Amino acid sequence: MSELRMALDACERRAKEASSSFVASFGSLPAMKRAAVNAVYAYCRWVDDIVDGDADERLPITQEVLEFSTARMNELVELHGRRPSDPQDLARWRLEALSAMRLRLRAFAAGEQPAADEHPVMRAMAWVMATYSVRLLDLETIIDGMEDDLFPTEVRSWEDVRAYCFKVASAVGLVLIEIYGYEDARARLHAIDMGIQLQLINILRDVQEDLERGRVYLPLDVLESHGLSREDLSDVRIEQDHRWRAFIRDYCEAVEKHQASAKDLLPLLDRRARAQPGMMVEAYESLLSSIVRTEGAVFSHRPKVGLITKARLAIRVMWSNLTRDDLSLA
Repeated sequence: MSELRMALDACERRAKEASSSFVASFGSLPAMKRAAVNAVYAYCRWVDDIVDGDADERLPITQEVLEFSTARMNELVELHGRRPSDPQDLARWRLEALSAMRLRLRAFAAGEQPAADEHPVMRAMAWVMATYSVRLLDLETIIDGMEDDLFPTEVRSWEDVRAYCFKVASAVGLVLIEIYGYEDARARLHAIDMGIQLQLINILRDVQEDLERGRVYLPLDVLESHGLSREDLSDVRIEQDHRWRAFIRDYCEAVEKHQASAKDLLPLLDRRARAQPGMMVEAYESLLSSIVRTEGAVFSHRPKVGLITKARLAIRVMWSNLTRDDLSLA
């Protein structure tokens, strides 16, 4: 078995271990696209785990990485106007890990071949970058979003929220559509809206978990316009507050503004690749419906995909797995 085949298999295992609600939908993709999406997912999970403190591995830290991460830390401190949230040693460890990944991506983009001892995820990403028209800028933008999470998080306006969503979600979508395939350039604009829509839903779904990590991605200016403060979010009784329910209505209206554009992406994608993002959109619409139905009861329980939607998606996944093709690499 080739080193690339083993690397792609490792990425698929990482994706499955993540137990994401939409990882199973990857099975609907043709073999090469499926392998590439698994690689991108493994890459995204790794950078996310590094920042959240759930990763116990990183790439080798060379002198080049040390010098780059030191300069990068100075840039980020100036940009954010404050020090990282974590103790200095821990923040440095995490930024070095992200910097090492960034520099390897740049090397691949410049034509460098994976090293003999290349990490499987990075070897797979080198293949993705060589096989599809994935832009280095989009891959680095994902890292930019993770770097922001090293610092105390406070978003004031809808513009701030959308800028964050672009980095951590729209950039991922821009990577994925190069794998899915499209001909109409408008697909990139719709992919941006899809990323914003999905991440806005994620923010509500994960609000309790983010609070425990000291992060708030809800627009504070909008909260305050409803008479609420960041401190109010720490009281689960906020779910019964008419001010919170009014905020949720405003928030969900903002999500819906991106929904139509997000759905317009699907018919622009390669026909054989539409099912996977379509299933993801359906799952997230179910999450949003749950939030709307409970008027924002996201503190007492984490919103989940509805049972009917789960069953429908499961049938579609099973059918796609029965008809899937296998990837064969020398």
